[in-house]
Amino acid sequence: MISRIKVIAVSLTLVFSTAVFVFAEKIDPVTHDVIPEPEDALYNRAPVPLPWIPEEMLDLDYWVARMDDPDAVILTPRQISAMNDRYWSMVEAPDPFAGLPDERKQTLIHWWPGFSLNYPELYRFDRSAVSDTVRVRIQAEIDYLHKQDYANCLAITYSDDEIRTFEDEMAYDEIPRQIRVRHGITVRTTRLRNIPSFSPQQPGLTQSRKTRWDLWNISMINIGRPLQVLHRSRSGEYLFVLGDYGYGWVRAENVAFGSQQEIGDFVADSDFVIATASRTLFFGDTGCKIAAGWFGMGARLPLKFRGDPLMIEVPVRKMDGSFSTETAWIPVSEDVNVGYLPYTKRNIIQTAFRLLGDPYDWTGGWFGRQHERVYIDLFACFGFRLPNHGTLFTYFNNKNTKVLTPDMGKDAYYSSINRNVPFVTLQSCGGHVQLYIGNYEGRPIVFDQHGYGYPDENDVWWEVRRCNIGDLRLPRYFLTKPVTFLELQ
Repeated sequence: MISRIKVIAVSLTLVFSTAVFVFAEKIDPVTHDVIPEPEDALYNRAPVPLPWIPEEMLDLDYWVARMDDPDAVILTPRQISAMNDRYWSMVEAPDPFAGLPDERKQTLIHWWPGFSLNYPELYRFDRSAVSDTVRVRIQAEIDYLHKQDYANCLAITYSDDEIRTFEDEMAYDEIPRQIRVRHGITVRTTRLRNIPSFSPQQPGLTQSRKTRWDLWNISMINIGRPLQVLHRSRSGEYLFVLGDYGYGWVRAENVAFGSQQEIGDFVADSDFVIATASRTLFFGDTGCKIAAGWFGMGARLPLKFRGDPLMIEVPVRKMDGSFSTETAWIPVSEDVNVGYLPYTKRNIIQTAFRLLGDPYDWTGGWFGRQHERVYIDLFACFGFRLPNHGTLFTYFNNKNTKVLTPDMGKDAYYSSINRNVPFVTLQSCGGHVQLYIGNYEGRPIVFDQHGYGYPDENDVWWEVRRCNIGDLRLPRYFLTKPVTFLELQ
């Protein structure tokens, strides 16, 4: 019996010793957590340029040299405004796509219950109809909340009690039978969310290990944009609104209330500055020493005086929630333009290049951009008001109505794409959008923003996940779907 005990003791010692030997260098001595292998600690950053892209393509002059008359104005602001009006009038019809051929009717993939094809003026509706709309929309969000498991910022699954807390904050039981729509305006760049939760502390993640996207966010609404305020959360910390990009929740502190007239006058001011960088700072002093806020590419604010620095007007929220304005200043630089940029090919590629390297942010939950938002913001610098979903881009005009299908083969695919007009053609496969800018050895070259990576010849994975110059090998599903086009000229 004693011998048997000795054998067991020795065996345990060997097992324990082996465990120490194997894991000694992998266990943190303080936290006792597993220390990841070096290749798992951070993602491998894909090189610049990507291996299959010649380095000269990162030089603006490379692309300008390939333009016919790079400084020719393609469309005037008046022509762009008319194009905007035609599209937004079309999507107000009961069935805006009724007259289109079947092959051009895309399957509209959207990821959030707040999606809206257009932005009805609910303040003109019967108040009981507004109430019904809010009930339907918030119920869709409740269903979305219970659709699958979600996790917090540490990728830890929310408990049932936490999920019920998010649902309770929506205050569905407090929706009145009649709703008087209030007019609001964003006083800073604001997240529009499916769920009234604070991001990034309370995101809706669905995957661990790899950094994934906040599925509870819809998009960002720029500073100085009008909102229709429809409901308040139970705590009052969030407001349910209809704004740019659809229905959703915004933080109440980011919204000021005013009359339709005063908000409309601020938004429609004909003298304005527009941000032409990813983020443009404005300052509270004429020396531009201390930033007072920022606005993103394509956003605009009223101009009060044209000098250096530029004097602008910014929206603010008083403590009682009412709308007011303050004066701010911006240094004259490439980060901002007085009025819209002239719509030329040189300006398109020069402005796009200012986003190169910006991280991919699927829903704007980190105040970044995903693919379609890059092009919405880029072309907003010239006055375009593109749809809020990439699949809808093809319907913005009828300049290019062709549809490419996977069965035509890659060579025919490439050849057809290369007949498009560079720098003004957006191409969409329904789930992804790219800006076509030319070809290299028969391969279409694109300005792109995506959240994907690729394996090298040694099966090492490299992450791109940023604005880049690429071709159609990424995302890998692009050539497996029908592709439609929008030609902005």
